[in-house]
Amino acid sequence: MSAYDIFLKHFQLSNLKRIYKEVVLLSSATGIDNMSHEVFWRFHDDEIETIRRKCLAGTYRFNKYKLKLISKGKGKAPREISIPTIRDRIALRAICDFLQEVYASDLSFELPQDMVVKVNNIILSEQYDYFMKFDVANFYPSIRHNKLISRLRAKIRDEKVLSLISKAISSPTVSKPNASDKPNECGVPQGLSISNILAAIYLMNIDKHFTSREDISYFRYVDDLMIFCRSDRAESLIESVLVKFRRLGLKIYDPIKNPEKSSMGLLSESKFGYLGYYFSEGGKVSARDGSVDNLRQSLLSIFTGFKHSSFKSQEFLTWRVNLRITGCVFQSKSKGWLYFFSEINDITLLHSLDDFIARLCKRYNVSLQLKSFVRAHYQIKHKRRETKYVPNFDKYNLEQKIYVLNHYFNKSTENLTDEEIEYNFNKRIAKQVKDIETDVKDAGY
Repeated sequence: MSAYDIFLKHFQLSNLKRIYKEVVLLSSATGIDNMSHEVFWRFHDDEIETIRRKCLAGTYRFNKYKLKLISKGKGKAPREISIPTIRDRIALRAICDFLQEVYASDLSFELPQDMVVKVNNIILSEQYDYFMKFDVANFYPSIRHNKLISRLRAKIRDEKVLSLISKAISSPTVSKPNASDKPNECGVPQGLSISNILAAIYLMNIDKHFTSREDISYFRYVDDLMIFCRSDRAESLIESVLVKFRRLGLKIYDPIKNPEKSSMGLLSESKFGYLGYYFSEGGKVSARDGSVDNLRQSLLSIFTGFKHSSFKSQEFLTWRVNLRITGCVFQSKSKGWLYFFSEINDITLLHSLDDFIARLCKRYNVSLQLKSFVRAHYQIKHKRRETKYVPNFDKYNLEQKIYVLNHYFNKSTENLTDEEIEYNFNKRIAKQVKDIETDVKDAGY
């Protein structure tokens, strides 16, 4: 099947409607037009037909993206996130799915925790004696459009499709729209469904080059690189990495000149972090302090919210805290702090988190039937597929969904259709999942 045939498949009317109802509808974020789903729903059939017609004709225009700033901590510039309109979100998701199919044989998107397993195995194997951790400076904003489109053209020949992608990354991100706003001439906006795959395509040749080398082990997750090698190869390898990224207009922090951004050292003498994990002597794998602090703050905010809420339901409090502890499965994806850090072997940390929650219960004078970080970690690590300790919302039947809505969200379902129950359940679970995802965002990497 040609790339254009794949494009046509993903822009079928039925698929665009599926994307809206199963993916886009669950997000409450509004774009620059401030249009809510309540308004969009009234004429969504016409809007989706317009998306399809204009995308196929090559006349679709993306709205400007709404700027959202996300703090990265004290002393750091905030991350700029681009929020698309509902209509643009549908088109972008279809483009993302199209690109994933076209590049399925070229790209593999490993989970961070799967990379961590490989990294730890390499450390324990003593195959190498040296590590180098590189940080790509200002990665997404530095991606050059002409080089990206050139890479896409190797597989996608239709100019209308390439133009559509070009327009998606050229639309400016603004706080308030102004007639003087200029198109984005460099960089891929962060926060779009196409952002990660376009970044992966941009670095695809570099990844293939270093992965194919037999004298090193190479890992990259977004803008974080980790390379293991023999110490006598380190100097030449650093230069090779810097040169190849420089050719793409990307700056790599030199670990010699910028040790606070990139680092290197002998494995026998060094402790280092990667992807929010922390590796130290004796094969100990833990979570970085910042990642643990984020989780503690998240748990504290749940109890604080309960204290100041007019709807003081200990049942809902129990459910929310348990969800923070265990995480969950939703829309075929594992979510939560423990899923992200499932590869830690620092059981002392897990016990300390259980103790922390026990102290919170005492402090806020509540008696709750809570789950345990220690047990949840064991279930995720050893019984992930069959465990019932961690909720799998994809397997909930209608009766279970009604119970959740009635008991935890105080939502009456008496006059709702089955479809409306499904929508209300998914919308509320999506909101909770979004909350627990904040526990691992910027988890120290």
